[in-house]
Amino acid sequence: MRLGVVMGTGHGTAGATGRLVEDLVERMRREGPVEVGSVATDDLGLGPSCPACLSCMTEGEQACPSYDRAAPARTVMDEADLVLFATPVHSFHVSATMKRFVDHFAYLIHRPAYVGKPAALLSTAAGAGHDAALGYLQTAVRRWGFHTVGQLGVNGPGLAKAPYRAKVDAALDELASSLRAAATDPVEPRPTTADLIGFRVARLLVEGGREEGPVDAAYWHERGWFDADWFSDAPVPRVPNRIAAMVEKKIRKGIAEGSAKPYRG
Repeated sequence: MRLGVVMGTGHGTAGATGRLVEDLVERMRREGPVEVGSVATDDLGLGPSCPACLSCMTEGEQACPSYDRAAPARTVMDEADLVLFATPVHSFHVSATMKRFVDHFAYLIHRPAYVGKPAALLSTAAGAGHDAALGYLQTAVRRWGFHTVGQLGVNGPGLAKAPYRAKVDAALDELASSLRAAATDPVEPRPTTADLIGFRVARLLVEGGREEGPVDAAYWHERGWFDADWFSDAPVPRVPNRIAAMVEKKIRKGIAEGSAKPYRG
């Protein structure tokens, strides 16, 4: 089994996130060999932020100024049977370098490359914020094609207390077993209503940007997605698909008539 790890911290095993990843990998290895490829987002050198130049969208990912620096992360994700995204919670969200990593792979929202590949999510925090951090990661990597098969949020200081540590150990045991099963026998889940809406919105973006982004259009055309209801052959539930179609129709009308409204909360 090949496990890819994208870790949103440069502390390695000296930090709570790194130690938790090691604990999880150790448990997975009890059931058989695990080859681990890992990258720390701190080490990628992606700069203070994504420049938002959109070159990755319009000209292809190779046009990104940070293409070579991001290459180790691409390799980890490409070669893995399952990818584990792990981050500490910083101010109720993912770490800054994990966010920077996600931003630099924004083209995957338009050209998802990991359809059918399982992912797992892990976070550590001194307090709260797991819901926001893990929720954000789940949404982001789903747009890249991954489907999340397990997640775990752990309170770092709480690990010093035996009762809490025992609960975390039990959760790690369960997670390790489920991740190995998902990696060795991957089964893509049926897309949800949100998934199907996301597919249609992505298609709208690609269709509307054919002139500015022919790379996206070529990618979709090669895969037959313009004439599909989903990215793969996974069964598409009828009712959710009808709901997604209605949402798409409403969005198309809003774009055509200019009647879309700004978000006001």
